[in-house]
Amino acid sequence: MAKKLGKKARKFARKNLQSAAKRNRKIRNQFNHRRPRRGGSGAREDGDDDVPQQRVDDATMATHDAADALIDGLEFPEDDIEIDADLSDSNGYLSEDPGCPYYSDSEDGEDFIDSIPQDGLDRQNDEMNLDIKKQKKKLKKLLDKDPEFANFLEKWQSELESYRSKEDSEEEDGMDSMDDDDDSNDANFPNTKILTTKTISEWCQLVSKEPKSPALRNLLNAFRDACRYGVHSDSPSMQRFQCTRVFYQIISFVLSESDNIFRALLEISDDANKGQIMNMRNSKKWQPVDPLLKSYLRNSLELLSQLTDNKILSFVLTRLRASLVLFSAYPSTSSRLLKILFRLWASGDQSLSLSAFLMIREVAALLPDCLDLCLTKAYNTYLASTKLVNDRNTKHIDFLMNCLVELYSLDVQKSCERAVTSVGQLNAILRQASKTKEKEDLRKIDNWQYINCVNLWVRFLCCNYKDYNLNPLFYQVLQVIRGVAHLFPGTRYLPLRLKLVQMLNELSTCSQMFFPIPSSLFDCLEFREVSQKEQTQKTKVNFSSLLKVSKSLLKSRDFQEECVLSAIQVLSAHFAQWSYHVSFPEVATIPLILLKRLHEQTTIESLHRPVKRLIDQVNENKDFIERKREVVSFSPNDKASVDSFLQEEKSSGNASFTRFYASVAENHQPRGRKAL
Repeated sequence: MAKKLGKKARKFARKNLQSAAKRNRKIRNQFNHRRPRRGGSGAREDGDDDVPQQRVDDATMATHDAADALIDGLEFPEDDIEIDADLSDSNGYLSEDPGCPYYSDSEDGEDFIDSIPQDGLDRQNDEMNLDIKKQKKKLKKLLDKDPEFANFLEKWQSELESYRSKEDSEEEDGMDSMDDDDDSNDANFPNTKILTTKTISEWCQLVSKEPKSPALRNLLNAFRDACRYGVHSDSPSMQRFQCTRVFYQIISFVLSESDNIFRALLEISDDANKGQIMNMRNSKKWQPVDPLLKSYLRNSLELLSQLTDNKILSFVLTRLRASLVLFSAYPSTSSRLLKILFRLWASGDQSLSLSAFLMIREVAALLPDCLDLCLTKAYNTYLASTKLVNDRNTKHIDFLMNCLVELYSLDVQKSCERAVTSVGQLNAILRQASKTKEKEDLRKIDNWQYINCVNLWVRFLCCNYKDYNLNPLFYQVLQVIRGVAHLFPGTRYLPLRLKLVQMLNELSTCSQMFFPIPSSLFDCLEFREVSQKEQTQKTKVNFSSLLKVSKSLLKSRDFQEECVLSAIQVLSAHFAQWSYHVSFPEVATIPLILLKRLHEQTTIESLHRPVKRLIDQVNENKDFIERKREVVSFSPNDKASVDSFLQEEKSSGNASFTRFYASVAENHQPRGRKAL
């Protein structure tokens, strides 16, 4: 009999044997070899650190790799557009009127300055200065106690100063060219006087009374510096603000009043469109306003690029939304605006994402030339955002999907062409996986990007199927759903199967077509007996962020509860759709047999009641339809009579099964903890 290896021998084998080393290298490569993100290093996506810790196996890591590879195959190509080409002739500064009033600190009044509340940064600086003084006192006491340490510190301090002086001398030559550029920019800058609250208040009053006032140029120059505040702190223009109150005063006034000011200068109404703006570009009214408008739009985009506070960003977007039609005069600037908007749309903050999307939709509606760009960028941004799904971002991904459907519904015919292209790519991936059955090809389908992309076009069909002829797209999407369901059988893929069945339910509702949903669901509901130990174990299960479960999770009681309760919810939606149809008894016959079998097989006592309740409700509705059918005289071939069967009862919604389904939809929770 072979002798069993000891602990040290097994440890040595795991580290040094060729087979073990090969396996370790393979696992290590799956963690380390990540495809870098476009435009950056191979860092993880933002927010990945917040993902709850889960069991990581080879299949999961390979799925992440497949997601990185898949986005190149599904995204729409984007045209390269030169950003801000229309504004390249403007350096951002405007010539100022030397007679425009300025008020110094003394003229502003000491009492007024004293009344200004101390800024947060000033308080932080005072606290830091106090800490520095305390540290200096401690260091002085230490030097007095230990003279040797004082000598040692002086020695190293002298060496450090000599090193710094050498470093500064080397940098002087390299900074000469930059100084020349700064001098040229400062030379173009009209004034470096300190801006006080009284000065800005005076300018605002002058511009409000007369939009053609010379103070508008001074105000736009101050707005330019405010938009770059903190970016180049060593520039003279960055040191013009007396306090942060001046900064906020400039930003709030310019963003709030600029739209009214420019409309007054151009003499256009609030409902002006792109055609009117383009026709005015060659008029005499446009020439004096053009540099002012360029300065405002360019600096506003710079502000959006620099800001990090979500509340201020939402305010800026709300104010810029009123001036969207003015962006039509500068097409490349509109492209830069969209690039910023889509970044903010995918940010994850609910208020900011909504503000960004409202502006994106407004751009697509007001500027027809930007519609293609909006559709392309929105789709690609959605794909990039759905690469990884967890409990925290499911609501945001659903929000992005609804936004994308609304955007694509602006021009259904043009959007349908893109949808057909996208579904064709999904179909090609599915055919390849069905043909080869290789793991690499299968992982391209068992993938959040793929499933979310299918779900996107299902949602698009549900919103527009009744008003447009979308049958070609409908049947292509239906083919993809059925193919994916056939490709992934078994209980491990029940979360994926549930998502596919929900999509079929939605397609059935919008098209009034019958799909055999129960047969696609019950072949996954096969459970083994749960032991007493496994019944006491608590495992968190959330199908909304899962496509496949681990083998260890199959044995848990919580998983089986979530499976049955989710299946009841989906089946209830299916039965509710056909609960008033004349063929309901035939529709419910086979599902009732399968439900009774499930009721007999399950060993979890808490599931007996909800399953039995569903069986009773289906039987009751079946008997109700059969009684109603006995008193009618039309044949099944009379389509008009079949369609009008029980329409009054359906409109009232007082049937027993309708009330049952409403309670199921209300009580069902993602984690399936609430019993029926």
